[in-house]
Formats: sequence, structure tokens, C-alpha cells
Amino acid sequence: MKTLSTLSAFLFVSSLSAAASAQNLVQNLNFSAAIDAVAPMNFDNSEDNRLGIRSAEFMIFGAVDPVFDAKINFAAHNEEGEYHAELHEAFISSSKLIPNSTFKIGTFFLGIGRLNQFHQHDWPFISAPIVQEKFLGDEGVNDTGAEYTYLLPTDSYMDITVGVTDGYKWGHEDVEMKPQTPVYYVHPTAFINIDESKGLLLGTTYLSRTGGDHIQTQLIGLDATFKNKEQKLLKWLLQTEVWYQIQNNKDDGFHDESIGAYVYPQYGIDENWSVGMRFDAFSDLSQKFDGTDENQKNLEYAVVPTVAYKTSEFSTLRLAYTHQVAYNQNQSDDVQRILELQFIAILGAHPAHAF
Repeated sequence: MKTLSTLSAFLFVSSLSAAASAQNLVQNLNFSAAIDAVAPMNFDNSEDNRLGIRSAEFMIFGAVDPVFDAKINFAAHNEEGEYHAELHEAFISSSKLIPNSTFKIGTFFLGIGRLNQFHQHDWPFISAPIVQEKFLGDEGVNDTGAEYTYLLPTDSYMDITVGVTDGYKWGHEDVEMKPQTPVYYVHPTAFINIDESKGLLLGTTYLSRTGGDHIQTQLIGLDATFKNKEQKLLKWLLQTEVWYQIQNNKDDGFHDESIGAYVYPQYGIDENWSVGMRFDAFSDLSQKFDGTDENQKNLEYAVVPTVAYKTSEFSTLRLAYTHQVAYNQNQSDDVQRILELQFIAILGAHPAHAF
């Protein structure tokens, strides 16, 4: 009888411990979902004019234990009327294991540039700038590998991020052929604290990859973000990126150089309303006239005025007009005029961004 009582007490204590552990696990988990709905009105191609859920994301993140954190993110995207679910992120990270360091291992968005480190629904505008779409895809590049960031022991904030990934994803698409070499990149950044309300984040990027088609791609980038906050009001935002790409294939003598940039100033009228204007430019420096070796001047540019209304950090309504022109020497300009309405809704705890 005594043995039975002891066993019952042990099972009761074990069940309490298991319940406490389960409650602890749930408390450590954060759940988040995001809906990104866009209604475009293309004045030059009416086939694309329909309201759609551009993406729906579900995210789980939190502490695994006192040392490690983890994050899982699934997203469903509308591709030609059909939704395809895919893994955006799944990684383990830590900022406590190594002093002044943060690292992650798994699948993640590469820590390069500015926009590539944010999900689309966290961008300050609706559509991807021309240079982003050309070089990194309209959603950015995620891949599987490891990334390490070291905070330099200096009086001012400076860090350097290095990463190596397997290269099976590029421009948010799966690569069919095995890459010749892994993707590797470096992204040093420096933060300048102007005063209590103003800050400037500067970064440079170098990335290299060689795909299964033997084309080596080198990307060199510069990104800058300025913010002026007055309490909860983001009074001024100035964000810009410049990218220069070189592609080579030694097997067939292929060589191409392209350059592009965008600049986006935004003014906060009050805590709910803001207005911005994005300027895009892109040029293929190696473009030739058909059948000749003569360079053909070309320039793609766009002006994108944007108005945003935020009731809170969890919902945003945006209206943007894109006037985009593709100029090619001795050819007629190709003009695209698009009006876009976007609504973003975020449910649950959303991870905070550093700056």
C-alpha cells in the first residue's frame, strides 16, 4: 500500500512538472500571421486588374532555451491565380553563446542590403523597386546556410555580417541545376546616432555566386536609412539602395554589367498618415543593338507616389501610383501606369526590427 501511495505521488508530481513544462513552452512561443492584400489597376494591361491576397504568412518564433532561439515562417503566394505554400524561414539562432555575436543556421532571408532583410508586408511601399526585382526578385532572396554577425568593440555602433548558403534558391525561386559554388556575402554596417530622435544606418554589401549554368554573379551594394522620430511619430524616413551587378561566363565569353537604384523619402503627417515618393532607375550597361557589338543606351525609370494610413502597427492601408518608363535607344518607350491599393493585417506578436 505504501508503494502504491509513493507511485501515485510520483506520477502526480511528474504530471505537474510536465504540465508546467508545457505551459512554459507555450509562454515562450510567439505566434504571428500576416495578410497582404493588393488590388492593382493597370491602365495599360487590364488582365492583371483584380483584387487578390498577394501573400498570407504564418510565423512561430521564440526562445528554445536560455541560449537558443528559433523561428519558422510559412507563406502562401498568389501565382497566376493559384496559391503555393512554401517555407520562407526556419532557423536556429543565438546572441548569447558567443560574446558580441549573433548567428543563425537554417533557411532565412540573406542579410544583405535593406529590403532583402524584411518581408514584403514590412516594406514602406507596395511594389518592389526595379533594381530589387531585377537583381533579387520581387520578394527578395532566401536560402539555406549560416550567417554570423559580429559587433565590433568600438565606441560607435559598427557590425559586420558574413554568410554562406548553398545557392539552391535565388530570386525566391528554386535552382534546378546544382550551383558550382556556394553563395557567400559580407555586409558591414555602421549606425550614426545624430541625436535622441535622429539616426542613420549605413551598409555596404558584396555577394558572389556561381550557378549551375556557370554564370558567376557578383553584387556590390550600398544602402542607407535615415529616421527622424518624434515620440511615436516617424516624422521623416529616407531609404535608398544602389546595386551594381557583374555577370561572367568564362565558357562562352558572356559578360554583362548592370546598375540600379531607388530613393524613397517619406514624411509623417501625424501618427496615422504619411506620404512618400519613390524614384527608381535601372540600366543594363552591356546592352547591344540586335546582331551588333554597338552599345544601346537604355534606362528604366519610375516615379511612385505613395499615401499610407496606419490605424496601428498591426494594420496599414496604402495607395500608390506607379509611372514606369522603359527607354531603349531608337525604339519607342514602353510605358506602364499602375494604381495599387494595399491592405495589410497582422495578427499576434510581430517580431520587432532593429532599426
